[in-house]
Amino acid sequence: MFYPIWRRCLLAIPVVLSILGSPAGVVARPASVFVPHLEQIQSNLPVGLAMRLPAELQLNNPLDIDKDQLVVRVFPSETPPSFTVSLFTCDRSPHSCLLGSFAVARQDFPSAQRDLQRHQTLGDRITLAPNVEGYLIEGPLQNPSYSFSTVMWEQNDMIYTISFPAIERQNILFMALSMAWEQPLYRRVSRRASIDFG
Repeated sequence: MFYPIWRRCLLAIPVVLSILGSPAGVVARPASVFVPHLEQIQSNLPVGLAMRLPAELQLNNPLDIDKDQLVVRVFPSETPPSFTVSLFTCDRSPHSCLLGSFAVARQDFPSAQRDLQRHQTLGDRITLAPNVEGYLIEGPLQNPSYSFSTVMWEQNDMIYTISFPAIERQNILFMALSMAWEQPLYRRVSRRASIDFG
């Protein structure tokens, strides 16, 4: 897909600046919206998967969303192993309330491989970290058009996906960048489970 050179440059500038401003070795916690759900996330994460979440949830002001009121839901799958953390703006009608999602699948998961190859073919390439390239597909530019845009990348034998409304294009890039630099989360048995069964 052809994009003007100036558009590719604009796409790359904030990512390059963010990388230059990201000191190696800094370990940050996931964004505050996820913190109350970390035990649930880690206890439901399938064995062998490493989940990454952004250090900050960035959203455009026009959406008029209170981040503290967002509903966090996790969707684990054991066969094949995959995991999604989704954000909703309400408890009812979850599909219409979906704000965005963060997902991980194993590198050898065929469906994730196909999706990644599609992003590599159709998307804009973005450098997220040393030796880590992401690919952005803008939903409204597809045929048929789609209201959500996605970034996919492969990192440490995992395939990651972030999906948010197309209006959040710049923030999608920033959050993908943050995820690539964050320390991954792994499965952890909850304290309650250890007490009950240990």
